Amino acid sequence: MVAVFKITFFCLCFVFSHQSLAETITLVAEAFPPQTHSNGTGQQFDVAKAIFEPFGYKINIEVYPYRRVIYLLEHKQADIAVGVTKVSNVELLFSEQAHDSDNLVAIYPKNNKVIWQGVNSLHGKRLLFIAGLTEGLSVNLNLSENTVSEVNTRVQALQKLLMGRDDFLIDCECGFLLDEVKPYRARFTAEKIGFIKIYAAFANTEKGLILKNIWQTEFPKFIKTAKARAIYKKWGLMREYGILLKLIKNQDTKA
Repeated sequence: MVAVFKITFFCLCFVFSHQSLAETITLVAEAFPPQTHSNGTGQQFDVAKAIFEPFGYKINIEVYPYRRVIYLLEHKQADIAVGVTKVSNVELLFSEQAHDSDNLVAIYPKNNKVIWQGVNSLHGKRLLFIAGLTEGLSVNLNLSENTVSEVNTRVQALQKLLMGRDDFLIDCECGFLLDEVKPYRARFTAEKIGFIKIYAAFANTEKGLILKNIWQTEFPKFIKTAKARAIYKKWGLMREYGILLKLIKNQDTKA
């Protein structure tokens, strides 16, 4: 009986010591339901957990406005961010494989009576962006010809458009479908102008490089599994899942 107690005690000590030694990853993101919610739930968080937890990492999730997300990562106060665009003016480590993509849209008030002529309608106009989205865009637009400003929230952006302070909001299509925008949506038109790819980014540290290498190896494999499919289905994102599978297939073909 004493021997059994000693063995049980040893096993418990071994388990708890390994749990206490588990390294914590600080994962940051903008609230962008259903991919990421302000309470730390969402499809992108579930995917990150599924990739890193098998390696013994604990995931600490924090949600901030987009600009703050980039700041924390750039200043090494966080380890990973999901839901970001590739930007050239910050020293971060980006995943090679996008984990999401979306249409890019130009949004303007219906009462402005714009005669829409595609991207040409944006030349020389006052363009408004959600902070951080002025790079990583696949669209034929030279921003040096425009007056460009940024805001932190989509509600702020739409209010500025209604007051005539700017001409167009450039945003991802999913942003125009968020609940926070719903009270304003009927007053605006959204025209597709291009697309945007969404990546995981990592702090430019030794730890960040290790995490990036794990992501690079595991993400393309995981996303093809039944568990990944179940995560996307849980959050009502099967359309996005199908698009992502095509992106990964194209990447594999090019490789």
